[in-house]
Amino acid sequence: MRIVQFMASEGYGGAEKVFIELSNALAAEYEVIALLLRNAIISGRFSPQVRQVVLHSNPTSNNPLLHLELYSRLKELAPDLIHTHAAKGTTLVARVNRLLGLPHLGTKHNDRRGRIFNHLRWVSAVSEKSARSVVAARGAEVRVIHNGVAAEDPGPEEKDKAFTIVAVGRLDAIKGFDILIDQVAALPFDFRLKIIGEGPEKARLEQQIRNRKLSEKVVLEGFRDDIPRLMRRAHLVVISSHQEGGPKVMIESLFHADMLIATPVGAVPEVLPDRFQARQEELAAKISQVYFEYDRYREDFAAVAAKRRPDFSLPEIVEKYRDFYRHILGQKGQSGG
Repeated sequence: MRIVQFMASEGYGGAEKVFIELSNALAAEYEVIALLLRNAIISGRFSPQVRQVVLHSNPTSNNPLLHLELYSRLKELAPDLIHTHAAKGTTLVARVNRLLGLPHLGTKHNDRRGRIFNHLRWVSAVSEKSARSVVAARGAEVRVIHNGVAAEDPGPEEKDKAFTIVAVGRLDAIKGFDILIDQVAALPFDFRLKIIGEGPEKARLEQQIRNRKLSEKVVLEGFRDDIPRLMRRAHLVVISSHQEGGPKVMIESLFHADMLIATPVGAVPEVLPDRFQARQEELAAKISQVYFEYDRYREDFAAVAAKRRPDFSLPEIVEKYRDFYRHILGQKGQSGG
């Protein structure tokens, strides 16, 4: 089976990580081609078994040259199936696929509006909430396939001395890091907050940290490749987002963190009991509660993590995609649009 995986992104975040890990895992069995935009920083993260093909046109959504190049590439590659991730790449492929008629699976990585998914024959969604946001056409199929994590074991790590909180994600307003900074400013105990990621909100968050006189307690760590290690060294992982799909940070925390609290976004309510959730304005109170009752919270989270980890192991998720691919290709005579 020849599969083209495509995500029209130049950055690197949770969805891009899913795209890379899925491509690498599938390449052990199938011929996998990763179609990339020019200047995509993820280009060096694929296994040697994944063939990388770069689109050189300006990557704006309505650039006719990009559409022409995408059409030509897909026609030349002639995949058995094309799997697109997120709305932009899915929209681009759906447009040119009107002429090509390739079997096309689109993955919706969040529960925000993404009208293109309402018009696809086959959709996967990373959470039940994401799936419910798709208004499927008659005869269309929407399957929930969660994001997965490779069950690597980086080994034991010594905890940081101060009570350490880790938050991970693109420095974007939707992640709520500004609210998290305001919340931790009210904590009645010594702590360190490490925010890991890069993005357009960096300068504003740096200024907020200075204004709050938190430079000794809150650090923007930038991009890091050792997230599992940082989670193991920390006492607590926090997700403060306004919106999510199937947050990769939550899933990684099930494998690597001692404790996690999260806003009730995306797949969070499907996975975490209420006591591990908090609205943004309640984060300081919840973090304090965790701090003062840490052993009990850690023990309870360990039980939840042990129960849910098998559902999110990468081999399990890859098998679900294989099954969906085989199902799609078995639909003889159906259009791929």
